Amino acid sequence: MLAVGSLFSGAGLFDLGFHRAGFYHRFFCEIDPFCRAILERHWPGIPIYKDIRTLSGAEVPRVEVLTGGFPCQDVSCAGARAGITSETRSGLWYEYRRLISEIRPRYAVVENVKGLLSGGMGIVLQDLSELGYDAEWTCLSAAVFGAPHLRERIFLVAYPHGHIADGERGILHALQGDVGAGIQLGSRADWHGIQFDRTARAAIRAAYGGCVLHRVDDGRTDRLDASGGRESGRGVTGITPEDFRACLPRLKALGNGITPAQSYAVARCILRREGLK
Repeated sequence: MLAVGSLFSGAGLFDLGFHRAGFYHRFFCEIDPFCRAILERHWPGIPIYKDIRTLSGAEVPRVEVLTGGFPCQDVSCAGARAGITSETRSGLWYEYRRLISEIRPRYAVVENVKGLLSGGMGIVLQDLSELGYDAEWTCLSAAVFGAPHLRERIFLVAYPHGHIADGERGILHALQGDVGAGIQLGSRADWHGIQFDRTARAAIRAAYGGCVLHRVDDGRTDRLDASGGRESGRGVTGITPEDFRACLPRLKALGNGITPAQSYAVARCILRREGLK
């Protein structure tokens, strides 16, 4: 299988999709200590570099695939739209670009919010072209993988010019067949009035009727639905200030992440191109 290096790793939600597809990680890079602790727990023994600004391609293990979702705050439609500049957080794209030039991976995978299309995609494509990389991209919603929210994300896959012959279909053309892949079929669920029929992949896409997100949860209901287990049945409104503060790092990590099924589908497209699926 292919080795992958992960930049802007967060809590590893993007990486979980690649891991499930069969890739193996050789390093991570993440500045947030809470997220680094999660990565250390789930990928013990794998190097985790702290700051992409000081990371050199010469010091990391060799990988075929480099992945990362650089900060979205300045390209998001919900932000000030300052764009990709040397003064903005989204300007950390230039560090990603530098590492692509130093590592020269077979594939570079970029993830970001949909606002990137009008807030910096031209810069990304031009930079990749100057490095000798072609690119293709698509917008994937978490909803088409059975999630009860939209969470649209741009996924861009870049590869050295000539890697795919002219006139040949690209890597991501196979995504349609992977919608619903990785989801355990054979169940139906009623989530706040939305009927999710997972007995067939076609039904997963048809189930989405609008963004309905009551809360974000990582399974720790003792933190979100009650006050640390001291009193049950109190609901979300019963969370104490202490409990809420304890949740903040976890909620931030989840809010900055994606649904692993999205990256899993992209990973499978790369494996198909390599003849490994």
